[in-house]
Amino acid sequence: MRLRLLALVVAGLFVSLSARAGNIVANGSLEDLNSDFVNTSGNYMSLLAGSTAIADWTVSAGTTNEIVWAKSPTVDDHNAADGTFFVDLTGFGGDSPNGAIQQTLQMGVGQQYLFSTDVEVSGTLPLVTVGGVAVPLMAGSPFVVGVDTWTPETGLFTATSTSEVLSIANQQRGEEVDFVDNISVIGPEPGTVTLLVIALAGIGSLRCLKRVRLSS
Repeated sequence: MRLRLLALVVAGLFVSLSARAGNIVANGSLEDLNSDFVNTSGNYMSLLAGSTAIADWTVSAGTTNEIVWAKSPTVDDHNAADGTFFVDLTGFGGDSPNGAIQQTLQMGVGQQYLFSTDVEVSGTLPLVTVGGVAVPLMAGSPFVVGVDTWTPETGLFTATSTSEVLSIANQQRGEEVDFVDNISVIGPEPGTVTLLVIALAGIGSLRCLKRVRLSS
């Protein structure tokens, strides 16, 4: 009972983060804000390294071949998790083994932030880094949009600089589906983060105590 109550508290705090603090990612839903979308094929637009066609985002310089920017519904009936547009980091088929998008974030040094995105993958999750440091991800409850099953992925990180590059990259050669959409980075209030850490620690303690009781 106590474990369930703490889990509910944590869920409520995650909701609180979004409600009480702003998203510092610009155009997190990858929409066509500047009317730059051009249909290369099947409602997909090919974007090469350095492209800034997606407002507020850049296709990372090291990207091999191309990624694709997709408009719902695509020729093969794929749809965005949020809004109308999404990105496939693998390009057409498995063209890009390292396709990535990036954006520079302005943050407060030492502050904790909550990263989140919706993904649909056929293999390995995309690699999310802030300032070159990987953000560990935790899966939420999948949801269906048309033929697509999207999964929310979230992770906490601490800012070490006032300006850091957020990068989201395909990390599996031959991957054919690495859809990304609905990206956010929430800067929580310090008190809320403290409560979240305490609640998570409490859940861990109760789980350990439960295992001890069962084994005795």
